[in-house]
Amino acid sequence: MYKLILFDLGGVVFTNGTKKFVTDISARYGIKYEEALNVLDGEIGTKYREGKIGRDEFWKLVLESLPLRETIDGLESEWIGDYELIPGTKEIMDKLRGKYKIMYLSDNVKERVDKLDARFGFISWFDDGIFSHEVGVRKPNPKIYEYALQKGQVEPSESIFIDDKPKMLEPAREIGITGLVFESPEKLESDLERMGVL
Repeated sequence: MYKLILFDLGGVVFTNGTKKFVTDISARYGIKYEEALNVLDGEIGTKYREGKIGRDEFWKLVLESLPLRETIDGLESEWIGDYELIPGTKEIMDKLRGKYKIMYLSDNVKERVDKLDARFGFISWFDDGIFSHEVGVRKPNPKIYEYALQKGQVEPSESIFIDDKPKMLEPAREIGITGLVFESPEKLESDLERMGVL
C-alpha cells in the first residue's frame, strides 16, 4: 500500500524554466543550446544545486564560460521568471492530500525556491520535501532518494516518484520505489487511477 508520493518540481509542477532560459539565451547570443545547457546544468550547475557553491560564485563561473553581456540580477530574474505553473498538477495533488504524504524531491537552489515560493506559495502544497541544495546531492545520485524515504518514514515499496525525466526514475526504481514518467496532468491522473491511487 502506498503512503508517500514524491513530486519533481521543474517539468511536473512547474514548466521547465531552465530549458526555456537556455533556449532564449542561446538564440540571443548565437550559442549552441548544448553548450549553454552544459554550463548551467553541468558541473557548475551541479555544484550550485548541491549547495557546494553560492549564487555569486555560480554566476561568476557562468559569465566566465558564456559570452553573456547582462547583469547577474537580470539573468537570474529571467531564469526564475521562466518557470510557470503547469495547469492541472496542483489539482491532482489536492486530490491526493490527506490520503498520502505528499513531498517534493527537487534539484534546486535556494534563490529559485524562495522566489517561486514567494510568487506561488507552492511549499505549502506539500507535507515536506527534499531540495538538493539542502542535502548536498542531486538526482540521479541514489542518496537523494534514500534521504526522501528517510524523511517520509516509509519503505521504498510504499512510495511513488513522479518525474518528467525517465533517467531520474531509474535509481528510484532500482531501490524499489515505483516510478511514473510525467507527460501531462491528464496522463498522470490516468496512471494514478489505473494504479488505484486516485
